[in-house]
Amino acid sequence: MTNTILVTGATGNIGSGLVPSLLAHGATVRALVRDPLKAADLAEAGVEVVQGDLDKPETLDAAFDGVDKVFLLTPPNPNQVTQAHNGIVAARRAGVAHLVRLSAGAIPVTVDAAARVTRQHAVIDAELATSGLAYTILRPHFFVQNLLIAARSVAADAALYLPAKDADLGMIDVRDVVEAATAVLTEDGHEGQTYVLTGPRSISFHDVAQALSTALGTEVQYVDVPAEAARDAMIGMGLSEWVSDALNEYFQVFSEGLGDFTTPAVEALTGHAARSIDTFASDFAAAIEPAAQPA
Repeated sequence: MTNTILVTGATGNIGSGLVPSLLAHGATVRALVRDPLKAADLAEAGVEVVQGDLDKPETLDAAFDGVDKVFLLTPPNPNQVTQAHNGIVAARRAGVAHLVRLSAGAIPVTVDAAARVTRQHAVIDAELATSGLAYTILRPHFFVQNLLIAARSVAADAALYLPAKDADLGMIDVRDVVEAATAVLTEDGHEGQTYVLTGPRSISFHDVAQALSTALGTEVQYVDVPAEAARDAMIGMGLSEWVSDALNEYFQVFSEGLGDFTTPAVEALTGHAARSIDTFASDFAAAIEPAAQPA
């Protein structure tokens, strides 16, 4: 059964894959965007683009009214809890039948850890559970695509510099998150469920470097670096101080072993195994290709 589905974050990393996937499944899609000019390609694809801002609740009714389902994604930022609250309230006010929320599952939300993003998502998930809305929560692990922030160092030095020690974690390909979300949004029977989404196995960043080496035909090394050096590098690449600190907090938690787990949820929802790190490395090699090595 397909419905009119509102997607927040429609131009972002997840949304840009989810919208065409929903369209391919026959859904009518509406996109909440801050700047319609940046969503011209969505409109051309047949998406109803509605201007609104989760930071401004008075702008949300036009987007939420008349939709059957909502995919609620709030990007990591200091105001995420308020943004999600505004979306939940707007959905309840509009009588939305089913809200699917992208949470976070890189570490168990019950862990009293330093990762600020996990704390935010725990608060939001708790509010949604008591909202009276029919809901589904998706909790994806660390995105493999996050590694693209290291593309510059791989290209320049054939090295992956991260502050994760020898941690293993069940990182997931964003494309599998998109397919899982599509299934939940276009099928019945997922209400009241929480799905923790991971890759097929826990891997270390040494394993990532090996996969990149094979895909690129050049030896890539993983180098554990101090958190402060990683923070400075991330800020130098254009990430905000808040996001850089949040990523470092995750790496600290990962280094303590709390990201070392997998689940079968992706295969259960999509009918195929989650993509491997080798698949990611092969598919994204052009984005991370190292400079030619001297003869």
